[in-house]
Amino acid sequence: MPPTSIFVELSAPYRVDDQPARYQSVWMLARIWLAASRDQEALNANVVRTRFAEAADVRMIVSRAFADFSRWRIPVGWGSDRTLGISALPTSHRSRGPFWMSAATARRLRFTVEGKPLGPAGVARWLGQTPEAGNVPSIPAEDGLQYAMRDMAFWRHLTQAMRGAQDGFAGTLDHGVAESFRAAQRTAADDFQLALSLLKESLAWRRSDRLDRSRAALRRFQRIVVAGGVNAALPTFAAMAHVVRAWEHYARADLDAAQHELARLSGDAELRPVVRYNPRVRFETLNLEALVQKSLALRPDGVGTPQQKQQAARLAMEGFSGALQAAYEADSVDAVQHAAANIGWSLWLFWQFRLVDASRAMVAGDVQRQAMRWLGLSEWICDRFGVGGGSAWNTIFLLRVARGHLEADASTSLAAFRAQQPLTVTAAIDALRPFHAPFAPAKGFVRWSSVAAFALEEHDTGRVRYNALQLSNLLMESAWYLTHEQGASVNAYEAVERLKQQIGSLRASEKGFFHAGLRTLPPELRVGM
Repeated sequence: MPPTSIFVELSAPYRVDDQPARYQSVWMLARIWLAASRDQEALNANVVRTRFAEAADVRMIVSRAFADFSRWRIPVGWGSDRTLGISALPTSHRSRGPFWMSAATARRLRFTVEGKPLGPAGVARWLGQTPEAGNVPSIPAEDGLQYAMRDMAFWRHLTQAMRGAQDGFAGTLDHGVAESFRAAQRTAADDFQLALSLLKESLAWRRSDRLDRSRAALRRFQRIVVAGGVNAALPTFAAMAHVVRAWEHYARADLDAAQHELARLSGDAELRPVVRYNPRVRFETLNLEALVQKSLALRPDGVGTPQQKQQAARLAMEGFSGALQAAYEADSVDAVQHAAANIGWSLWLFWQFRLVDASRAMVAGDVQRQAMRWLGLSEWICDRFGVGGGSAWNTIFLLRVARGHLEADASTSLAAFRAQQPLTVTAAIDALRPFHAPFAPAKGFVRWSSVAAFALEEHDTGRVRYNALQLSNLLMESAWYLTHEQGASVNAYEAVERLKQQIGSLRASEKGFFHAGLRTLPPELRVGM
């Protein structure tokens, strides 16, 4: 006799062979069945963790599901060794997966919705997956007409919020931008629109360094995704949710957690194609992976071997290069300027610390000028296309690269400090060609101290608003160049004193860099330290 079929009802109340069933167990059964019958592969555990991202303990969901599978007499296995009988598999670490079922078991399962049978495509739709290419159902004419006839308020508010977040207001999100996001959410007509606005809001708050607001928007976004109301858009949203969560960890300097979150994304069989074929998601992923590797490469002495740091530097440069290509593929000039700045600054940092070109086959000046060209491309894009959101990073990086590769201990005397020879403004502008247009005398490009002074004046007059870290960096460069150009002048003393006060507003993890920077100044400028 052929084995009897097992009927699984996918509409509430969920039932398996007329027995009441938990939604989570039914979802896992359907997803494992789809992987086995349609894809001929096991189900990665990351798929389950992504689906139930808000659950307090995914292991409990998995444990209960397997208890239900046993009660329903449906043999489901786990782990990489499929030669063992299911009864011999160890239950420890079962939640790590992968999960699988035999072809014979898959053939016994019959899925229905309100009694109507479903094939693989129907089960995939119930699971919220994007239909396979060529199987995308057309939208009925009435539905398309109704969609086109909707009120336009949502798109107006979302566009205003996105433009405001891109431009920035004094380097932060102002009340008007935040209100535009709220208005978009109030006027959202469906789950897709609401999830889209929340994801965009979370990204905008993250870029403004407001991680509390970013997390709040992300939590609301995840509740919608978990409820399964965004259908075909779910893979892209799920991938970006991983990136946003990884950004949170990175911003808190929790590099292990950031890497773990990115590994969950790369290990997810459903989401890998999103990263591969969506250039904007690929840019965000590669850019963040590169930033994490950059942090690993620049860890303090004694943390990591030289070989590990050099490998991290190589991976960072590869990641930034891939992010640049993805940014151009995505037609995003804002993403391009971010990638260009990261390439330029990292190139110089890694070269200085012998993490690349350790044998010094390249001339210091050549690396210095090439790094400035990448920074020049970034600033040229910001100036030409009106992106960048009032950031001071390009100015800070240019000022720091212009100092050059200065190895002598110049903190022992004022004369030794002033004997250093940073790149001249004229030579720098020449190196920046053909991206030199934004570097005009009107913006201070006459002396390096004037460049720093111009940026600080923009902040002090309220035309832009730099965050505490950017302001501290500008003050550090201002103090350095004023001391180099003027000696122990009143202006130099004032810059140092203002920097000392500003350091108090920084996170604990950020203060060490500036204390160390102040110690490189001549003794006359370090009074009271």
